[in-house]
Amino acid sequence: MIWLHQSALYLHIAVGIVALIIFWVPALSKKGSVNHKRVGRIFALIMYTVGWSGVLMASLDLWRPLTMHPAADVTTPESQVAISAGIRSTATFLLSLSILVLTATRHGWLVIRGKEDRRILRKPSQVALCLALLAAGLTLLVVGARGGNTLLLIFGALETWLAIGYLRYSFKADLAHPKEWWIEHLGALIVGGISAYTAFFVVGAASLLEPLLQSGSFAGLGIVFWVAPGVIGGFAIARLSRKYRLRFTAKPG
Repeated sequence: MIWLHQSALYLHIAVGIVALIIFWVPALSKKGSVNHKRVGRIFALIMYTVGWSGVLMASLDLWRPLTMHPAADVTTPESQVAISAGIRSTATFLLSLSILVLTATRHGWLVIRGKEDRRILRKPSQVALCLALLAAGLTLLVVGARGGNTLLLIFGALETWLAIGYLRYSFKADLAHPKEWWIEHLGALIVGGISAYTAFFVVGAASLLEPLLQSGSFAGLGIVFWVAPGVIGGFAIARLSRKYRLRFTAKPG
């Protein structure tokens, strides 16, 4: 089984790096242009790969933590329990991020496909993804509250709020204005990008910067790296949503 975990890890890292770079092409290109649409499709496919490989790795870590992360110096049952708990805690968080990547990316893609017709968003597969995200968010809230983990509480609240928002958009009777789908599409794919950057900082950058973040003037600042993408992305979504909402609802003349 460890070969499957390692293969998923290498794939996850490779496509994740590509996602971090390619995200900016549709984000900065003219909306609706050929370049925006073409690269946007590629970005969505890459994000699906990032999400499903993350789900596979996290699931294996939850199932067999010490098999996937063998530690030669673990000799006592107490040590095994402690290390297993740590691996499973991280895996729970990364599983929720992977579900967020999948849900946000698919929601944004289906929104632009259906536009005013939201029946495609009500299909069982997409509703199941939204419910999985809701369950993941609630799980993080419970685990974070029990352990006093601020990071889990923040992302638990974010994932719960997003899942409810996606379901509400999918099932509400009427859109607020004819091009509300544009704003919804934009916000969902920015959320996908935020998730990719958050996963990078939590797993990659945090490991590289761990010696710096555990001592000296920068001690305790690790959470800044993990929360920063969400804060920056949140401001971007709010600003762009307001910009396009004013544009689409402005009365002529």
